[in-house]
Amino acid sequence: MEIKNVLRKLVEGYNLNENETYDFVIALKDGDLTDAQVGAFLLGLTMKGPTISGVAGIVKGMKDVCNMIKPEVDRLIDTCGTGGGLTTFNISTANAIVTASEAAVAKHGSRSISSQSGSADVLEALGVNINLKPEQAEKLIEKIGIAFLYAPLFHPVMGKVLQPESELGIKTIFYTIIGPLINPADAKRHVLGVYRPELVNIVAEIVSALKYEYVLVVHGLDGLDEVSPIGKTVVAEVRKGKIEKYEISPEDFGIKSCSIEDVAGGTPEYNAEVIKKIFSKEKGPKRDAVVLNAAASLYVAEKVSSLAEGVELAENIIDEGRAMDKLEEFIKESNAG
Repeated sequence: MEIKNVLRKLVEGYNLNENETYDFVIALKDGDLTDAQVGAFLLGLTMKGPTISGVAGIVKGMKDVCNMIKPEVDRLIDTCGTGGGLTTFNISTANAIVTASEAAVAKHGSRSISSQSGSADVLEALGVNINLKPEQAEKLIEKIGIAFLYAPLFHPVMGKVLQPESELGIKTIFYTIIGPLINPADAKRHVLGVYRPELVNIVAEIVSALKYEYVLVVHGLDGLDEVSPIGKTVVAEVRKGKIEKYEISPEDFGIKSCSIEDVAGGTPEYNAEVIKKIFSKEKGPKRDAVVLNAAASLYVAEKVSSLAEGVELAENIIDEGRAMDKLEEFIKESNAG
């Protein structure tokens, strides 16, 4: 690819087309770019902002060079935020475990870049084996309904982005937008949190263009890239190419709003203890946060017909001990070799 011409387009404010962003991924894989060129591309694309064609090209390229798996399960779901928002405990990771009590989950993630604890960090602290090979992860999803897909093991190209991004000191579009869209199990159902309100529409349009089956793109108006237990959440529901937007609040489901301090996170060890306490039926704002997000996942997995029913089912999963059982099974089976 003519990387200098592409960089010039970005500097001059032009959008990149699908072929140009796809070719960037292939050039990255083949080692044809310097760190300076990679960093310039990442920064330019992030400053320019996401477009449907630009993101689609990167997503298609990343999937073409990814170690993809195809577990034989129905309605496979992922729970993943775009990051960059407020620092909470690992809500989407806890959500994945609750949801896996009813539906198949391919939890895609990595270690933290900007916060203290990414999904890989907290799962490791819980005792889950995060370093499963692709074929092991595929079998685990089929056996127990959940596996963690550690991004560096499935997306070798991401490693070539990490160093330039680290030196830039910012989360670029590769981690804030692209990451959640390149699930190695090709999960077509998703609760996808975004950390800025203007991203809701564009990400909804992107997942619609990429032919996802059922997605809730969510943004807490307080800044959370989750369904917020603090206040209103903007939702773009994407199903069969149609997009419906609405707002929800915790009070809509009989849940009392809380403060950001109530759901703040810490080290991986701290967050792991939080999750275990929730699964041990400790009530409070942190549990409420997990329940709200699990409700969204169960809804997208079509295990319930409304978010209100999802809240009820998520509460029952925790209260019946099924979430803790699933966590213990996850730990045991992921380490079984």
